[in-house]
Amino acid sequence: MAVSGGADSLALLEAIARSAGGEGVEVACVDHGLRDVRAEVDLVEARATAHRLHFHAPKLSLAPGPGVEARARALRYEALLRLKRERGLDVVLTGHTASDQAETLLSRLVRGTSLAGAAGIHEHRADGVVRPLLFATREETHAYVRALGLDAAKDPMNEDPAFLRVRLRAEVLPALSRAAGHEVAPALARFSALAAEDDAWITAAAERAFERVSLSGALDQVALTALERPLRRRVLALFLARAGVAVDADAIEDALSAIAEGRRGTLPGDRVLTCLEGLVEVVAAPPRGLHTSSLVPDGRDVGR
Repeated sequence: MAVSGGADSLALLEAIARSAGGEGVEVACVDHGLRDVRAEVDLVEARATAHRLHFHAPKLSLAPGPGVEARARALRYEALLRLKRERGLDVVLTGHTASDQAETLLSRLVRGTSLAGAAGIHEHRADGVVRPLLFATREETHAYVRALGLDAAKDPMNEDPAFLRVRLRAEVLPALSRAAGHEVAPALARFSALAAEDDAWITAAAERAFERVSLSGALDQVALTALERPLRRRVLALFLARAGVAVDADAIEDALSAIAEGRRGTLPGDRVLTCLEGLVEVVAAPPRGLHTSSLVPDGRDVGR
């Protein structure tokens, strides 16, 4: 399990060690290399040793700068999953709580997320990462640690208002709770869990629909257009992903409009979406400087 020394992950360590007896459980405290974390590593090692758990302290070399949180997260999971493989372990446990889920949901909503993004932090990931504490709030994990007489470590990044999640935690969630008259984190986390179920169902339906409208590396334009818009959007996203095109929500909407109008649309990476003779395809963009007068509006080459 991943344990930083903070109250959430420390609560996870204590709960798992006390309930499972420590058999088959190992602990990892990742040093990202951004600051001196010897005190946290020592704290986690002491608790692992107290429960007779095998301890690991992988060290990373992460440079500060833009996107540090996302980069740190990616490298941390890479290190944890590597340990999982090397040690022959079944899963990687992390201490994410309902409060983390609520913050993740809000941070994605303010950016205009889709249903998939609203699903937030998944309890079970396909790569074996599991979050068993999503039912508990941060207040509950902190109270549990205090009840055990333990002092948790504090990460200064969790109090830095430069990060959106910290501002949401310190300002937005308390304001929402005051307005609602109750703690809103559990309700927001429950919404994310329901969104995850709905997203999984729609994703499976989209994959089935994709198989129905696929034609040798292309899509049947009529069959695609006949799909309900949520499915159409998902099927198109699958098609573009399998064609190696990295797209965002705006690009998907532009592509849907191009298909509905029977014209071609521009895609990232010098690619073009074409709609010719009832087929939707992804092709390389014409070389720059090519005269477009030889092309009619729907993208057909006049000389064809």
